Amino acid sequence: MEQRFDWHSPSSRLVLSAALDALADVGYAHLTVAELRSRTGVAGLCIEEADLEEIVATALERVQVFDLPTPTGDLRADLAGLLRPWLATRRRDEQVIAAVLSAAEWSPRLKHAVWQVFDRPLAQAVGAILAGAVPGGQVPAARVHTLNWLLRGLALDRMRAATPRCPVDLDDLVDHLLAGLDPAPAAGPGPTA
Repeated sequence: MEQRFDWHSPSSRLVLSAALDALADVGYAHLTVAELRSRTGVAGLCIEEADLEEIVATALERVQVFDLPTPTGDLRADLAGLLRPWLATRRRDEQVIAAVLSAAEWSPRLKHAVWQVFDRPLAQAVGAILAGAVPGGQVPAARVHTLNWLLRGLALDRMRAATPRCPVDLDDLVDHLLAGLDPAPAAGPGPTA
């Protein structure tokens, strides 16, 4: 498939930026050729209905959902650093991902684009945070997957919320996440008499 839109051409940049703004404003379900043309003027005259998925997938290349701090080796501080921005209101890029999530379930192109800008960076951040906090950097895969799964769920819930959630105590949240990662075996039933 030939890619007609990219971030190198000035007119394509205008179309792709307008697509991101439209996704944040009206969502994927209401993204239409007319909507994009109204935002791009002459640059959008060549847009056709068949281009919308390509435009969205290409536009997602410039989305950054996570501010990824450099791991310090302090698991508590690194988790807090990753989560702190989540306490603020949703940014445009988060609204864009939220707008595309459902459509990505049915479109391999969009699914891959969402994976590139949401799932992959989160997994990399979780792996780096855990590896930096463990002597030797060797982290059991189950710990990485568990923390990634929890954080992904929290991020999705936050992005899909139309209104801000109740205030969250960041220290308590980090405590709960760390407790869930404790490798100590759970206490089983005590001896019976």
